[in-house]
Amino acid sequence: NAWYQEHCPPHHPVKVRVSYQKLLKCYVLNQLHRRPTKSINKKDLFRTLRGTKFFQASQIDWVEAGLQVCRQGYNMLNLLIHRKNVNYLHLDYNFNLKPVKTLTTKERKKSRFGNAFHLCREILRLTKLIVDAHVQYRLGNVDAYQLADGLQYTFAHVGQLTGMYRYKYRLMRQVRMCKDLKHLIYYRFNSGPVGKGPGCGFWAPGWRVWLFFLRGIVPLLERWLGNLLARQFEGRSSGGVAK
Repeated sequence: NAWYQEHCPPHHPVKVRVSYQKLLKCYVLNQLHRRPTKSINKKDLFRTLRGTKFFQASQIDWVEAGLQVCRQGYNMLNLLIHRKNVNYLHLDYNFNLKPVKTLTTKERKKSRFGNAFHLCREILRLTKLIVDAHVQYRLGNVDAYQLADGLQYTFAHVGQLTGMYRYKYRLMRQVRMCKDLKHLIYYRFNSGPVGKGPGCGFWAPGWRVWLFFLRGIVPLLERWLGNLLARQFEGRSSGGVAK
């Protein structure tokens, strides 16, 4: 999207001009740090696995795959909750974690989870929002324009719809970038006789931001979850032997 590489019209408000500047700055930085791609012999893992007799390939509709991800994520978080024996916490299907009664101080202390658990929960909540929008579309409750509108809104307001930034504050960069993109798109699209209102379904720029975020967060989550599971199954390694 090369809109922010053009001059911002001077009659736009300050917030929009700042958004243009920030997006251009980010683009220039990325261009400066770009390295020429090395030609490497890519090994196709799927093709290699398909050659063995242990792996089979099947096809699945991607909305169904999304529902499976939500379901298995829900089961995974529930397993961790029950593993800690905190049955007084209830995880609903929208990934809200709520106590079922007023907790004592001891129960509150026991029911604290780390950032790994909560970040997973919030990422799954975002996934569920996206998948649910598509399910509504497949059921025929909304048309394609409303779906595009909903996706654009979701990607532009991740900070309000989920609490991801509480567990990884660096994520505010992505939230701010989506806000800048939102300013850019709204002031381009809602100008002239069009006016404000729904129907501005440019979801792809915001989707790119969150896609790259997820690609980058995977190694961190792998490490966090690895540590969490190791601690769950092996217990904490005590620092030294008590004298």
